[in-house]
Amino acid sequence: MNMSRAAPLRVLVVVEDAEVSRAIEHVVRDDGDLLITAGSVEEAVQLATVDRVDVAFVELRVEGGAALALCHHLPSLSPGIRVQAILHPPELDRGPEALSLGAGGVLVAPPTGEAIARVLADVKAEHVRRREITTLEAKLARERKRLETYDRLVRFARGAAPSDAVRAIVDGVSQLSAAHGVALYATFGDDDSERVLLASVGTALDLPSTCAPADLSRLVQARAARVVPLTAASGAIGMLVLDRAPASVEADVAQLADLAAAMLSLVDRQDPIDESVRVFPPKHFRTVADRLLTLAQRHDRRCSVLAITIPGDKPNRREEATREIADIVRTTDALCGLEDGDLVVFLPETSGLGAQSCRRRILARLLGDRRARPRGALFGGGQSGGARSSAPRSKGPPVAVGVATFPHDGQTLRRLVKSARARAADDVRSPVHALSLDGLPLNEVVDALLARPMLDAGPRSSYPLDIACTALFALAARACKEAKRGGELVVTTTLQPGLGLAAAARQVVTPRVHDVRAELGCDDVEAIVIEAEHNTWVCCGRIVGERFQGVHAADPLLADVIERRLTAAGATHAG
Repeated sequence: MNMSRAAPLRVLVVVEDAEVSRAIEHVVRDDGDLLITAGSVEEAVQLATVDRVDVAFVELRVEGGAALALCHHLPSLSPGIRVQAILHPPELDRGPEALSLGAGGVLVAPPTGEAIARVLADVKAEHVRRREITTLEAKLARERKRLETYDRLVRFARGAAPSDAVRAIVDGVSQLSAAHGVALYATFGDDDSERVLLASVGTALDLPSTCAPADLSRLVQARAARVVPLTAASGAIGMLVLDRAPASVEADVAQLADLAAAMLSLVDRQDPIDESVRVFPPKHFRTVADRLLTLAQRHDRRCSVLAITIPGDKPNRREEATREIADIVRTTDALCGLEDGDLVVFLPETSGLGAQSCRRRILARLLGDRRARPRGALFGGGQSGGARSSAPRSKGPPVAVGVATFPHDGQTLRRLVKSARARAADDVRSPVHALSLDGLPLNEVVDALLARPMLDAGPRSSYPLDIACTALFALAARACKEAKRGGELVVTTTLQPGLGLAAAARQVVTPRVHDVRAELGCDDVEAIVIEAEHNTWVCCGRIVGERFQGVHAADPLLADVIERRLTAAGATHAG
């Protein structure tokens, strides 16, 4: 055994006999070890408590024989210590007692230099043996881990879901490389112009979900991370980013990268992404959306989900709608076609107001009706909302879009999708469809709602409201305050003299005020639309004496109709 590899020992000496002390000191210093002396049992215990001790020479007669207790105390303070008891000839009967208490051997005083050197050599040899055993055990554990990782990836490569497959790759690389963080990026685009994050762990959780190759390269260099490319027969298909990984495992990681590349190629062939319309299959959609939702939770950002129901059972209509929606949403949004025909869009970095704007754009495109176009010059001008459309009205179930926003409507992707789909189902029951309000001018919309104030008791149903004007003022002010608690809001109102809805809204925000009194049949119309992060509320009706008779509803479709009629019928008044 190579003794030169052994580290210097820390040798504790608890001896009263000067001759014995000199002999031990001479051998210890010749061997290049560190000598520590203690003049009492208490000091020996203190020294062993403060720092590691490898060998202790204890003369049992110290302090009238109290040093015998060190044979038991020192091993408990310094695990692995070798306690060598030193006995004088009259005390040999105490040797068995010292050995029973934990001493590793007994020397008769005065010990020879050869005997002392042999004790030190035995301890060094034992240290080397333990270190080699530890190294061998670590290698065996590493090899076992490597084989287990390969086996898991091979099993996943046959029929695994993509989300499970990419998670298996990242977890396997993380375990095998001992990196602080691992991220798996896939290459998308005809010209490899985009990197999409599929999965990550550890310190790599804050890496961007999508980015250009140059941006990702700069970020990786700034973090001093390592990049392992993933290549297949068709070329580069992705890359692994290892944050703070030791260089000693590079060979293992390279082999694992080859296996991961083959696995990704197989999964890609099993469940490809439709690049032409940027639509994710459900499995890929969950992977991407879960990742973006995790980032929103960590950084306290907003994100939204749209659920779109396309009526009818014609596949070509649904494919056409999918392509139209793909043209509307951003390249960073995730679009997915569900098994039952519905479409789901995940909108990262999008608040409730932004999601409602996207909803209006989708409805405008799918319905082919400029009346559904969202407000504002950003989306193009709209035709007069008061004019009746000459286009034929669609028959059968309408297109429905539901919106859910994180964190107001849910903390998980499953919950957000469920809420958005439930609201899309509620949209079908909106009074806008039941009363055919789309093509009516403002006064007829109000009269139709007053004639049938409650069609059903559903979430989108309008409800009758007959209250004093002062109570209406208080109700509207309270609604604006509650909406502002959830974040941004946009308020649109009519203008009436006195304490009307416009005055109530001005207590909280600067509303968009429209004077519609000059329009036919609108001289007594009072209406307010509150669009907030978490919901939409609309109230409209007529002022009859000192009372307000109308309806109110939490219905985005009805809010769109009323807002468009106010914008088209009334001149804008200073808020």
